[in-house]
Amino acid sequence: MDQTPTLSLAPLLAQWQITDGPGAKYQRLAGAFVACIQSGTYAPGSRLPSEVEICATLPLGLSTVQKALAQLVEDGLVVRRRKLGSFISDRDKQVPEVHVYRFRDPATGKVMMPFTRVLRTSRVATAEYGALLIEFEVEEVIRIDRLVWVPGAQPSYSTFFMRCEHHVEAPHAASETLNGASYHRLLWERFGLRIASVRHVASADLLSRQACEQLDLAAPHVGMIWDAYEFDREERLQIVQRFELPRGHRPMELTEGK
Repeated sequence: MDQTPTLSLAPLLAQWQITDGPGAKYQRLAGAFVACIQSGTYAPGSRLPSEVEICATLPLGLSTVQKALAQLVEDGLVVRRRKLGSFISDRDKQVPEVHVYRFRDPATGKVMMPFTRVLRTSRVATAEYGALLIEFEVEEVIRIDRLVWVPGAQPSYSTFFMRCEHHVEAPHAASETLNGASYHRLLWERFGLRIASVRHVASADLLSRQACEQLDLAAPHVGMIWDAYEFDREERLQIVQRFELPRGHRPMELTEGK
């Protein structure tokens, strides 16, 4: 059993009370966490209290706390460990993630944090997908179907393929623990696997039946299909992401660095 002591919430509460300004509550809470981390009050490796405990101490709802922690994970300040909890990360030992997409606020130009929701997971045969998955050079992979969106914009449909040995949940389970998860970070933390390069392929084409159903579109619907092939340092394919964007969707940036 992990014996790491849990952080006191008193410094966070004090910082929350003096932290003010524009923006959503989750951003204010994330800022309070950042202040505690930067001041050294919250040391690397320390365990965070549970989301429920944070809600009980601060005048905030569970969704606000979850969004703030998701932002801290995305920024590399907090890491989540399966069955153990959330911890302040050691920035000196962090491996930079490869972010293959992002959104920007059209008014401010700031990068917007996307939200994801897992719809289903399954084990599928690569032969069924032809050229899309042939570079895996295995018979089966895990398929994860998700919705990806930013506030105020319609979602896109994402199909995420990864090697079976790297899946962290049982197939056929749309686990809520994977909502908002960064698979790049999970691969690094649990398997020491880093994505080193990405190849992009985009085209205008018919969206899949599943995408049309989830996005409430009348089929057939022509939109943008974008595939991202993600390779490790040995140039071995580890992840394939397919995004299906309907016409008129908010522009999505393709990137290979944070």
